[in-house]
Amino acid sequence: MAAPTEGAVEAVAAVHKVSVDALGSIAKRLIRRLGESKQLLTEEEERQACTTLKLSTAELQALLEFSAYVFEQAAYQMQRPEQFEAHLAATYGVAPAHATALRHVWEAEATGYVNRLRDQHILGAKVLRDTTWTTHLCVAKSADASSATKKTESTAIFQFHFDEDQKASSSSSGGGDSSLAVECSHQELYGFFQKLQDIQRTIDNLSS
Repeated sequence: MAAPTEGAVEAVAAVHKVSVDALGSIAKRLIRRLGESKQLLTEEEERQACTTLKLSTAELQALLEFSAYVFEQAAYQMQRPEQFEAHLAATYGVAPAHATALRHVWEAEATGYVNRLRDQHILGAKVLRDTTWTTHLCVAKSADASSATKKTESTAIFQFHFDEDQKASSSSSGGGDSSLAVECSHQELYGFFQKLQDIQRTIDNLSS
């Protein structure tokens, strides 16, 4: 496992300078703004936070950026609360009490934050309308004239058909449908379905 960067070490040091209750409070305010506003705190809020938490401006900024980063990574990796807490401790060396405080925030606010991210990224995206597939068998003869051996390789060809998202097409002159062809060997197809199963298990865990 790679050691935390110097910036991460400084950020965690700032996290540890704040009381557990104060960390939970500012982290909750922060995560509710992620995905909605590019500005984490207003200038006035930053001044008040520095005074209340007894942090320098640089320390507060490091704390905010670190918290935003770990919440964003947790969202994209679909981490469960216990995974999130363990990751903070193992990867960044966050103290147990502070890691637990951030875990409680993630546990309470993850659903809303993930939904905001989903809305952001779906808007303007293509929507899968239909999927068709065919199989292809390639037969190759040996270059050796004295040999009658043949090699066969089977592949699957998927054709994904997309529609433009209705929200995007209503505000854009573009639109229409499109398609994407993907050819997979037997091994590639097996690996693809293994990943789909991993994704399904993760979604099931988050929904439980």
